Amino acid sequence: MMKIAIVGAGIGGLTTAALLSEQGHEVKIFEKNQKISEIGAGIGIGGNVLEKLGDHDLVKGIRNIGQEIEQMEVLDDKGTVLSNVKFKKKTTNLTVKRQDLVDVIQSYVPEKQIFLGHHVVAIENEALKVTLKFETQTDEAFDLCIAADGIHSTIRQSIVPNSKPIYRGYTVFRGLIEDINIKSTHIAKEYWSSKGRVGIVPLLNHQAYWFISINAKENDEKFKTYGKPHLQARFNHFPNEVRAMLDKQSETDILLHDIFDLQPLKTFIHQRIILLGDAAHATTPNMGQGAGQAMEDAIVLANCIASYDFEEALQRYDKLRVKHAKKVIKRSRRIGKIAQKSNKLIIAIRNLITKILPNQFASAQTKFLFKTKIK
Repeated sequence: MMKIAIVGAGIGGLTTAALLSEQGHEVKIFEKNQKISEIGAGIGIGGNVLEKLGDHDLVKGIRNIGQEIEQMEVLDDKGTVLSNVKFKKKTTNLTVKRQDLVDVIQSYVPEKQIFLGHHVVAIENEALKVTLKFETQTDEAFDLCIAADGIHSTIRQSIVPNSKPIYRGYTVFRGLIEDINIKSTHIAKEYWSSKGRVGIVPLLNHQAYWFISINAKENDEKFKTYGKPHLQARFNHFPNEVRAMLDKQSETDILLHDIFDLQPLKTFIHQRIILLGDAAHATTPNMGQGAGQAMEDAIVLANCIASYDFEEALQRYDKLRVKHAKKVIKRSRRIGKIAQKSNKLIIAIRNLITKILPNQFASAQTKFLFKTKIK
């Protein structure tokens, strides 16, 4: 058994901690903040993740908090359907509140293994051990360090200094709404227009989360001053469902984030350090796979460590995850480029092509997510 450090108590870090501690390893998960909380509204967990978790009890926990989504509809700003992808019955896609998901995963991690307020400021990576240096705590050595500290990962910056987040040309508003009457609670919708893209995604118990994605300069001051009235004015010509959603949103609690991803890395393994989740392969949210891919990393890593000797386990994890993550990053990036078009002529052509293409073509874009091996 190994002494393992996990840096970052987000979705990927917590899933890794849960699975590795079950194998009997001495696991310590370090979070720089004083509490475990996720900034975000809702997220999707694809059937590809639940399938890879197999019969783990965590699947039941996620299903209990998740709203099943059976279809994904793309419409224009007049409400005309451009594409409608029906998910296969065996493919359960769930939508959950981000914080609810974190809470469920955390419940599988022994409390004594979680160390809050531990900010890693430097790391010494050697052939046989890795030493973490903290801002205020004593240094500590481990057999293995798993860097799950997000897109702005301090650890990735120290070992791959030229890997920096890349701004993708659009910013996203997000929110959660209560007591909303959505006619089709199993259908997620996106409305595409020259003003931006609006998504409405049902959650359990008459709740929903929404996002509005607008082309913008990085760190655009104009959109920092945008509130609910600005969004209502910008999208007041949209179908009633969009207007009703914005009416329900409180004036506060609207999140705003610029969208970044990473250039695909050639390896996630650096001696005794393993990159995982957004620290390894941050992607745009267009495929709804950010959290899911972090969880898949955790599943594959735990399976490899249980199935192979140390060196082989790390190489196997790298082989299974690097190439796959590259595909997710590039495909998600491409979807974003298509969906964020703002030229009206190009939009008209895009919408026409989207309507003509069979829906099987759209669903085929995600088939590869289910074909990856887990060890």
